Amino acid sequence: MALVERLKRWRDIARLRRQVRANPSPATYAELAERLVALGEEDDAVGVADEGLERYPHADRLAHVRLFVKKGRLTGQIRKLREDLQRRPTPLAFAQLAQLYRELGSHDEALAIAAQGAERFPLSESSYLMQGEIRMDRFRRELIAKDAVIAEGALRQVLRLNSHNVTAHLRLAEVYHLVGMRAECTAHLREVMLLTPDAADVAEFLAADETAGPALPLEDPFEDRAGAVQSAAAFAGNPAQFPSPASGGDGPSAGAGAALDAPALRTAMAGFADHEGMRNAVLLDQAGKIVADHAATDAIARNHFAELVAEVRDAADDAARRMDQGSLVRADIEGPGMNLVVTRVRGLTIGVHFAEPMRADAAWEIVQDFTAHQLTAGREESDA
Repeated sequence: MALVERLKRWRDIARLRRQVRANPSPATYAELAERLVALGEEDDAVGVADEGLERYPHADRLAHVRLFVKKGRLTGQIRKLREDLQRRPTPLAFAQLAQLYRELGSHDEALAIAAQGAERFPLSESSYLMQGEIRMDRFRRELIAKDAVIAEGALRQVLRLNSHNVTAHLRLAEVYHLVGMRAECTAHLREVMLLTPDAADVAEFLAADETAGPALPLEDPFEDRAGAVQSAAAFAGNPAQFPSPASGGDGPSAGAGAALDAPALRTAMAGFADHEGMRNAVLLDQAGKIVADHAATDAIARNHFAELVAEVRDAADDAARRMDQGSLVRADIEGPGMNLVVTRVRGLTIGVHFAEPMRADAAWEIVQDFTAHQLTAGREESDA
């Protein structure tokens, strides 16, 4: 019986793997990962979840699978480190605890722990480095100027304490590349080459950069350069070209890649009409201009709905940034006269208005499926 049961499980997993290959989507990846968790194959489940999140970084089910497995593995380590910090705090323990929360995606908690470490041990570089890396991850993901400014300050503090910290040089070079400060980026990458002469990817980046001509220092303050990135919703330097990949990030960086295919998006969004209860759907660029939309016969006027979604986005952004929690990820509004789901994906804002018999979770699934299949990491191309 045990052999028969194992054979059934193997066939079930093989069938789900074929589904993923034949029809990759957040749902097929999630079904396979969840089945692997149920069978106790946690390593394989995390691998499948990571692969799916690389393709569909905003897939909730995959993120939940990954978080479930990691929480089970890391809870004991977190408890032990917290006990260690109560008995005998050390800079390393603060950094390790912050890193565990970072792995779980609890960035606010990780930043709080890192800040406590920096306050308790101001001459230790580890907590400053953790703050810099987490802020850099969020800057790459959400293009918020404040994150870039705080990251630069923390990484500079690391180098004041230890001028040979290769990671700090790399991350500073990265943030300067993203805001378009070529001279400063080049200076830090040359320091990396002095410390690690075998860094071939850095050498290739520097060689390619030299062909673009001399890199002259800019007079604009760093804060202004970071603010320009946030205003334009696009990096000055292509993140994909930088030799050091983002560590701990949640997916492809905004502002890189090809432009969106607006006609194809309009065609795809027209398919929202197939879902009973869907009233409005709209895709907005950074300026609030309509890229694609759908409106049923009993829907809100398209321009009024676009304005409403933009207002929800801006209000959520303002609240999140005042609380230093990044920017809008998802907003739900449910009431007798209005049901909305609003989210942002790589600088674009998507909003849907729905009514009975549709539920919020079903509306969210439709939005996720649309973003997974239609949106790339490119700069938005709005409907002129």
